Amino acid sequence: MKTVFQILILIFTTVSCQTQEIDVNYENIEINIPGKPGPWIKYDGNYYCYFETDNDKFSSGSKHQFYILDRNGKIDKRIDVPKVLQTFYYDLYIKNDTIFTTEYYDHNTFYLDQNKNSWVKTKKGIDLYYEDNNYSVYSLDFGEWGGVTWFKDKVTNKQYEVGATTPIVNKLNNAYYLTSGKSILKIIDPKKLDKSKEPYDYKKAVIDERYHREGSNSINGAEIIYEYKNDDYFNPKFSLATSFAANNKLYHLYKDSISTNIGVVKNDSLIPIYTFKSKIRPFKWYYDSRNPIQNNDYQTVQFQTDSENNYGIIEINGKSFNVINFKNTYREPVFGKVELTEWFENTFDFYYSNFNNLHLDKIDKIEQNLNATDLTQSHKISHFLLDGKDVETPRIYRKIESSELSLVTMYYYSRKDKTIELIEFEWEKNKNNNFEDIINSTSEESKIETLYESKFDWISNYLQNKIGKPTSSISEKSSVEQKWIIDNLTIGLKYNKRKLELRMYKK
Repeated sequence: MKTVFQILILIFTTVSCQTQEIDVNYENIEINIPGKPGPWIKYDGNYYCYFETDNDKFSSGSKHQFYILDRNGKIDKRIDVPKVLQTFYYDLYIKNDTIFTTEYYDHNTFYLDQNKNSWVKTKKGIDLYYEDNNYSVYSLDFGEWGGVTWFKDKVTNKQYEVGATTPIVNKLNNAYYLTSGKSILKIIDPKKLDKSKEPYDYKKAVIDERYHREGSNSINGAEIIYEYKNDDYFNPKFSLATSFAANNKLYHLYKDSISTNIGVVKNDSLIPIYTFKSKIRPFKWYYDSRNPIQNNDYQTVQFQTDSENNYGIIEINGKSFNVINFKNTYREPVFGKVELTEWFENTFDFYYSNFNNLHLDKIDKIEQNLNATDLTQSHKISHFLLDGKDVETPRIYRKIESSELSLVTMYYYSRKDKTIELIEFEWEKNKNNNFEDIINSTSEESKIETLYESKFDWISNYLQNKIGKPTSSISEKSSVEQKWIIDNLTIGLKYNKRKLELRMYKK
């Protein structure tokens, strides 16, 4: 009985120590933002985040939006993303109490001017990961050739290097700890590392661009305090998300095959002291790694869950952990055949009757009142029917009719006075981003073609009842094209196996 009592005391003592060592709180926030999250940080009580939305058929590139959210997840500001940042890879970080973003390949760098609500281009970002009074620490990842981390002595300007790739750097009791990949290094004296024969050079690495060298495999002068070795390369079970200093100890946030934990290293082993109650998977974008820790104790780490609409960040401030889960309630509207048919007939009738006096602000209002999805592109899009005219890239809106079809409407307008020059309605098969859906959709091709054909018949009958028989009609084996010419207006209706389109434009 005495033994059982002693065990119970030990268990309660352990739980109490866990609670006292690290204070973990959970918070749930509901947001309503289209797209998938990119790099995300918390600063001064607000959330700063990129979201990537799909481009439908218009580009294989990315389309990013940047938001500032208040502490309750409400959108405070939406800030336009510069064209050079409309890429797949970019960094988001805080430096000198200012938010920066750096594009991965060419190092184009902007800082966020919150007074003007805009990104302002500045000096290209340096690959700085940590800095104190003695050293500046730089790191680069050279892909399959490995990586290098340099310690630059601020007194002598000499540089020393170690084989660690884009690490999290902590300083504790005058020693530097580098967390990278699946290992943790301890460096007491950076001067005992290998003297760099190819030191970090801002001009070479950033200004000249496309810098490359062999990574370093050396850990001379460093001590491996932990390394996970038993992992399957193709099906990894373990990952180190970050490390942080608190209570005069170094703690580690990691995920194993069972759970996500906070742990400490003892006798070359990682011992969990706290297991998260929810299934979260913390991670670090490999291209989002500059200056991750503020004032040696504050950082944020993103995480995923099993649901694509639930994700979040872990806010680490000393021994305080705040797990913030965002539930994204946004769903692109599905209007249904009846509602979209009614919208098309009413809208086409209005456009046809007012085409000569139709302006961009009016069509924006019509589409936005319907809550259509804006797909307008940042790159130039022209149209062969408007050659010689000074027109802007069209305003583009998408409306999902059903699981099979979407209606995309494109409005080409004059650069000078914003008058509409050409309107194009296109019914197309919905784009699938899921590989299994793409495979399964191949069996639906004949069904989609039938939908195109039936819609063509409906629109053709609608137009003939409204404006009379077509001026011309051409039928081929797999396509039909009809055209109406009324005064200075041309209307063209075309159907083939891939899509159905209706155009209205000035001659």
